[in-house]
Amino acid sequence: MKGANHVMTKQIWNIVFSILLLPVNFCCAFWIFREAMNLTGMTFQEFLRFASDLNLPSTSSHRSLQKRQRFLVAFFREKSSDPKKSIRLMWTFGICTLPGFAALTLAVYCARDPEHLRYAFIGNLILVLINIGLVIWKKIYRNNHPLDELLAEKLEAKHSKEKEEGKKNRRKNIIVYSLVGAFFFGILLFFMFLYIGDSNHSDSNSIGRDEAAIVLSERGYETANVPVTYWELDENKLMYVCAGVKGEDKFEFYEYSDDETTDLVYNQISYNVSPDMEPSEREKHETVLSDGNKMFTAVVDGVYHLVMYQGNTVVYAYSPDSLDEINDILMQIGYLKSR
Repeated sequence: MKGANHVMTKQIWNIVFSILLLPVNFCCAFWIFREAMNLTGMTFQEFLRFASDLNLPSTSSHRSLQKRQRFLVAFFREKSSDPKKSIRLMWTFGICTLPGFAALTLAVYCARDPEHLRYAFIGNLILVLINIGLVIWKKIYRNNHPLDELLAEKLEAKHSKEKEEGKKNRRKNIIVYSLVGAFFFGILLFFMFLYIGDSNHSDSNSIGRDEAAIVLSERGYETANVPVTYWELDENKLMYVCAGVKGEDKFEFYEYSDDETTDLVYNQISYNVSPDMEPSEREKHETVLSDGNKMFTAVVDGVYHLVMYQGNTVVYAYSPDSLDEINDILMQIGYLKSR
């Protein structure tokens, strides 16, 4: 199904892009954390060594989070030349990392339903603009809040020393960080694709509401302003309908709010197609498919009719020639499986 594959590709790209926005956002916002650290005269590596010696809890429980927050407040009050400013910067850093978590939410939102693609794309675009804003803010902030010259020279010397020491294990660190990043990225992708698979499985008895119209248009059917035959059947539960006409052939697609309605609509249309047919004869024209759905076919007054339901959707089609093209359409949109 060309249309479905195209949608799936866009869905995957949106998910990948959303996941990548998490580390991108952290990198764009990390300068705020470094500004808070600069006021202490310590580099980030020094801070990590200092914090590791205290054996802070690594769990994400509420109590552990509170303990780490108290540690940071106490740390800046003791070490920073401007404790209030450092603490304020840390709170700002925490707020500015929220777009990264919002990106993960968008990934889940996109994986849940392909129809969310447009909104997920808009959300990702907004997050990209936020990250660009963080980068611009970094330049503006550093121009307006320069460090004390002595402190800046002290930090520059420390950074240079750490950079020289880091060169010795640079290749090893790049490999390790790349593998760790790829591992977590792969884990996130795995769960997102698993989520997509579950969503597709739960919708396996239904098709996308736009797919029928796309396929009909590709096959030369006129789909604009085409009336449908059974609009009035359970109209209050009818969510979507489309129809296509090509010559004397017609294909109609109905989507309802629940599966129970489709069974009733299917029976009603089948009866309307051949109201004089005896129940025993009607059974001979009905096929129960492997997935539990039903298909009714009959030739009435030289016209081939087909009625079928799948999940919360119903198809009604007819042709004076044969059901060959109708069956091809049903296979193309996933209603019938090729044998």
